[in-house]
Amino acid sequence: MNSKCDHCAQKVIIPIRHEDKTFCCEGCKTVFTILKEHKLDSYYSLRETSGKETFATVEETNQKYQYLDHAEFLNKYAHKEKKYLKMAFYLENIHCVACLWLIEKLPSFEIGVIGSRLNMSKSTVEITIDERTSFSKIAKKLEVLGYPPHPILEDGLAKKLQEKEDQKDLIRIAISFFCTGNIMLLAFSVYAGAEGIIKQYFDWISFFLFLPVALYTAKPFYISAFLALKNRVFSIDLPIVIALLLGGSLSFINVLDHGKHIYFDSLTTLIFLLLTSRFILKKSQQKGLAASEISNFFTNIIANRIDAQGNEEEVFANFLEIDDKILIKPGETIPTDSRIYQGESSTNNSLITGEILPQKVKVGDMLFSGTVNLDQNLYATVLKSPTDSKLGQILSNVEKGWNKKTKIMTISDKIAHYFVSIVLSIAILVFLYWLYLGNPYEAFIRSLTLIIITCPCALGLATPLSLTLTLARLAKLGIIIKDELVIEQTNLVKNIFFDKTGTLTQGKFQVTKWEELTSENHASIIYALESKTTHPIAKSIIQYLRLSHSHEIKELKLENYEEILAKGPRALYNDTVYEIKPITPENNIVTAIGLFRDKKLVTKIFLEDGLKENAAKIISKLQSMNFNIKIVSGDNEAVVSKIASELKISPENTYSQMKPDDKLELVKNSEHVMMLGDGANDAMSLSSADVGVAVHGSVDISLRASNVFITDSNLDKVFALIIASKETINLIKRNLIFSLFYNIIGCTLALLGLISPLLAAILMPLSSLTVLLSTVWGTKQLRHTFK
Repeated sequence: MNSKCDHCAQKVIIPIRHEDKTFCCEGCKTVFTILKEHKLDSYYSLRETSGKETFATVEETNQKYQYLDHAEFLNKYAHKEKKYLKMAFYLENIHCVACLWLIEKLPSFEIGVIGSRLNMSKSTVEITIDERTSFSKIAKKLEVLGYPPHPILEDGLAKKLQEKEDQKDLIRIAISFFCTGNIMLLAFSVYAGAEGIIKQYFDWISFFLFLPVALYTAKPFYISAFLALKNRVFSIDLPIVIALLLGGSLSFINVLDHGKHIYFDSLTTLIFLLLTSRFILKKSQQKGLAASEISNFFTNIIANRIDAQGNEEEVFANFLEIDDKILIKPGETIPTDSRIYQGESSTNNSLITGEILPQKVKVGDMLFSGTVNLDQNLYATVLKSPTDSKLGQILSNVEKGWNKKTKIMTISDKIAHYFVSIVLSIAILVFLYWLYLGNPYEAFIRSLTLIIITCPCALGLATPLSLTLTLARLAKLGIIIKDELVIEQTNLVKNIFFDKTGTLTQGKFQVTKWEELTSENHASIIYALESKTTHPIAKSIIQYLRLSHSHEIKELKLENYEEILAKGPRALYNDTVYEIKPITPENNIVTAIGLFRDKKLVTKIFLEDGLKENAAKIISKLQSMNFNIKIVSGDNEAVVSKIASELKISPENTYSQMKPDDKLELVKNSEHVMMLGDGANDAMSLSSADVGVAVHGSVDISLRASNVFITDSNLDKVFALIIASKETINLIKRNLIFSLFYNIIGCTLALLGLISPLLAAILMPLSSLTVLLSTVWGTKQLRHTFK
């Protein structure tokens, strides 16, 4: 009778016993033992609260990590801080709070680890170590725990500059908060009736508290306004600077004359609110895996370089040079474009072509970076550096696609350009008019009142606040957006292109039919043969047997096991030869393999790349929303047509045998396009589309190419993105309309002299508060929509 694994809760086929526990594999047993030794058993009770019934099994990936300790690698990618080294890793299988708890407990049971900070929304961890340990050791430990790590190759200098800039921003916000809070307390006393010498003291103290804000924290606004004027355009920061300088000057004059027109409290509040909202927006944008973080993500490929003496050396692929000799073992990724000089095997080219069927290769054949060797050792000569490889060229085109999309102006940019011009023009005319009438004081007061009450605080907050809260909400749903312009672009989408393999389909073989040609059941012998190979078809069969035929499987001991090139495994059992090899399928849609007993076919197994569970529902729903749905795939016509038929997509919207360049041209020649994909063959079209969406499993170049990443396989998240974009644009428009309406009324009152600078300073923050409440209310409606 089958039981569940006491670590991953998966069904156990061949149990491994340890003390009173049952495990499905040695990996799960190892992790359980580690947790118990270090008294971290509470991991399991924490995990129960996640609501998941099963978790990923702990599988040895045989990933190499020695390159992490090379001096050249550390000098380029590790972040040095005193005697410590920091490096960021992307972790697989992060799923609940128990993972967070366990990863951050790493320093308590791994000597030499100083700190371990996990960002669950990005599945990234920052590891800090000292001189006693090495990153390769820690990476191996993370793999053993069930979280295979992938180093994120950040530019150390860029990271330091970003951290330094963030620190400056936080210092400015802190100073603004301190000064604003104290000035508000003093101003409240004055408003409450403080007079005489006390009022004078309070006014002078407010002035000295105002100086740090005016001279230091407002510096970004001065720079922005100056650069805009230098480029002969009006920045939204220009009225803020004018109001700050004029308001500050008038307030200082009134401090000297013991007057009542003192606005230090309003001006400092304005600067504090703007600095805070802009910083929050910036950090929200950085919440996902940014392009700078993942620019080298896929290129974390390790090469086995062979020196002149024939010795094998493990090196980072980026350090390979032309004419280097390399060894590619079964299961390893081809590090760069090269040519085989010894060996025969088959490769999985799905990342480049989208085709999941293995391709045979032999001496003289080209190997392309990013493809995977499946069967036998291959010896090859490096022809191109990684940056000049086929994959490198795709990366180059990806960058070009990103650069083109940065030219789009947001709604608020367009409005602000005209708004600032009009307000300043009116203020100048008002000043000149009253000056002409011989009343310089009234000229100064009315123009200052106009600038203060129409100060574009609300206009400046309307878009950033709406985007910030929406991006944060989407991130919680597992929709990571790298560029806030995606919200505006998604709202315009009319055509949605789906890559087939890995996006609409599972992206891996699934057993669709199992046919026994004799009265015997051969599940156990097939399981024994296929469990010893890493071939993708073998993995699919093993998974099928575990889920559907686990009660039929018995543990068998094979003899003389070997794996035949381009065929499959063969072994001896009870003096009978069993072998698995491909057979001719009934059509071009399925893949078929057979089990032969003494050369006689006894079992047929048919496999296909099946649709995702909710794919049909997704397509139907999108079609009902009047989106034009198209399938683009590198697969053959018969396979793509079958999938299109199942999804009720018309033949004219179905494209097969599409190369990366073909996909790119199709996207370029279409308007208002959203593209969903998961491989390098989709990268150029993802980057050129108005909205590029990388789906779960895209731990590669497509992450860099896209501007949206869906962190799980649930395509329903596409609807959340579409709904969020429509609701957010409507929210922004509502806030902008209110801001403009408020400013028109304020401008009219100021021109008529019905309000003073003091009243303007009181009314001005109310517009920002109203925008804030409107935005929070608007995103609350979004939350109800997502439920």
